[in-house]
Amino acid sequence: MAASFIKRGFKLTDDLKRADAVVVNTCTVRQRAEDKAISQIGRLRVWKKNHPEGKIFIAGCAAQKLGGKNLKHRFPFVDEVIGAKDIDKVDAVVEVYFGGSLDVHELPVTSNQLPVNDESLSITDYRLPVTDYQSPISAYVTAMRGCSLKCTYCIVPEVRGPALYLPPEEILAEAAAKAAAGAREIILLGQTVNAYAYKTPAGAISFADLLSRTSAIPGVSRVRFMSPHPLYFNADFFRVFRDNPKIARYVHLPVQSGSDRILKAMRRGYTRAEYLDIVAKIREAAPEAAVSTDFIVGYPGETEADFKETLSLVAASGISFAYCFKYSQRTDAAGLAPDLGEAEMEERLSRLLAEVKKNSSDILNKRIGRIEEVLLEAEDSGRTSANFIVRLDRETGLKPGSLIRAEITGVSKNTLKGRLIS
Repeated sequence: MAASFIKRGFKLTDDLKRADAVVVNTCTVRQRAEDKAISQIGRLRVWKKNHPEGKIFIAGCAAQKLGGKNLKHRFPFVDEVIGAKDIDKVDAVVEVYFGGSLDVHELPVTSNQLPVNDESLSITDYRLPVTDYQSPISAYVTAMRGCSLKCTYCIVPEVRGPALYLPPEEILAEAAAKAAAGAREIILLGQTVNAYAYKTPAGAISFADLLSRTSAIPGVSRVRFMSPHPLYFNADFFRVFRDNPKIARYVHLPVQSGSDRILKAMRRGYTRAEYLDIVAKIREAAPEAAVSTDFIVGYPGETEADFKETLSLVAASGISFAYCFKYSQRTDAAGLAPDLGEAEMEERLSRLLAEVKKNSSDILNKRIGRIEEVLLEAEDSGRTSANFIVRLDRETGLKPGSLIRAEITGVSKNTLKGRLIS
């Protein structure tokens, strides 16, 4: 979205008083995120009053869920609403307001789409040049949109639609442009990113192929991806993960629960044992790899026994970190209202967070004495391939984006301490 404005002479600013246009990119994965977006939009009423010539655009998943008609009725000072399914309209909408050559009501909802199979589509969409502005050391590149799974708690398929795989040549072109602009780490994005499979006349381009091709781009030192799903790992992935040192030794692998009963109720498609088998294969391919995850506490029907299964999974999986959330009802499906009281849900969340913290501390301390490759994000700090932050004992004199080797000498909270050795 930023590129649509930048190529028309705009510059990014954090100062609302200086802004000529405001884009609120919304999330609705949890109710709190949606509520925060609504509050932010409401606060823009004063800005619009003081800047009547300014434009306000509401985009993203909450925009899709709530609908443009509803949002513009509730907030009449909003100029345009672009839902997640209409993301390809962004450039044309910006052209309407700042170029004047189109009618917003005549814009196509999506770009050309090519059916691939019953479960997914491949999309040929309009990608903007990104060389106009400096990329950060780590740059995000979207590989797919949407999701074709039907997890009971998740609203993503509703607001983003089924899985759409972007053409590999466009993904690679965007990654190359961002690397040329300064990025040294490319992060491939997708709701189930490891499901990526783009069909061509010569055969399908797999996720493992995409990782290899991205890592071969000049200037790219490291490739990350998020978030994979346990259902889509295969031998090709583990081979590339093992053999290609540019693939980050880190996998964020959401599990949601340690209880088979709850996993089945969530329609996650795997068991606890199958999840742990994937974690074992990740570490077999790269023993130094770190794995993090997501947990949902208080899913409808979760008993104390189910919750204890989640607690025990923390140590069994050896996760380095976890995002832990209280269940938030995001669909209207019957029977999915939480049946735990707020106090009990908070108590379980606190117990889970304490277990994760203990496990994380143990894993961080086991890194002491190791030699780690660190991608500098500042002159005195950076991130390891396994996604641990390292604070060095002195400035290196090297520019961010440089790869250095450091000996890990200690731990401070969630950060490793390191000594530059090369």
